Amino acid sequence: MDVATEIERILGHSVLDPFGILGVARNCTTDDIKAAYRSKSRQIHPDKARHDQARPAFEKLKAAEAELMDDTKRVSIQNMMAEARRELSADWKAEVTSGARRLEDADESTSAFDDAAFAKYKAIMIDIEWRRRQKLKEAMAAQGTAAKKEEEATNEKRQKRQADKAWEDNRDVRVSDWRKFQAKGGKSKKSKTKKTKQG
Repeated sequence: MDVATEIERILGHSVLDPFGILGVARNCTTDDIKAAYRSKSRQIHPDKARHDQARPAFEKLKAAEAELMDDTKRVSIQNMMAEARRELSADWKAEVTSGARRLEDADESTSAFDDAAFAKYKAIMIDIEWRRRQKLKEAMAAQGTAAKKEEEATNEKRQKRQADKAWEDNRDVRVSDWRKFQAKGGKSKKSKTKKTKQG
C-alpha cells in the first residue's frame, strides 16, 4: 500500500477503533501491535512522507498504539466490542423470529454483521461518553452551587463582623449620649395623644 493510501486509510478510521487504525485483529497480542505500529509509523512518518496529512495520520496511529498497549484499555475495548456483537446478534435473531429479517441476512460471519456490530459499538461508546460528560457537568454545577453557598456564608460572616465592629466602635458615642440623657433628668419628650370621645 502506498503512503497516500495508508494515510487516507488511517484518517478514515474512527478514533473509537484503534484496532482498525493499526490494521490488527481484535484478538491481537502486544507483539502484533508493536509490529504493526513499527511498520506503519515508518511508512507514514511526517519526516519521511511527503504528504500534507502525514502528521495527523501519524498522531492518530501513535494514539491508537498507546491505547492498545495499555492492557486495561485494550481489554475494555475488546469487551465493549464483544458486548456490541452479542447485543446485535440477539437483535438480529429476534428480527428473524419476528419475520423482520430473513435467516440468510442474519449471518454473523459476514462483513455486514461486522459493520453493524461496529456501528453498535460506536453507539454504545458515544452513549457512555455522553453520560460521562453529563455527570461531569452535574458535578461541576454542584461544585459551583457549593462554592456559591460558601461565598455567601463568608460574605454573611464578614458583614456580621463589620456590624459588630461598628457597634463596638460606636460604644463611646452611645455611652456619652446616655450620660447626657441621664444628666438632663432622664426625661424624654412625650408626644401628646388625643383623647377620643366615646359616644
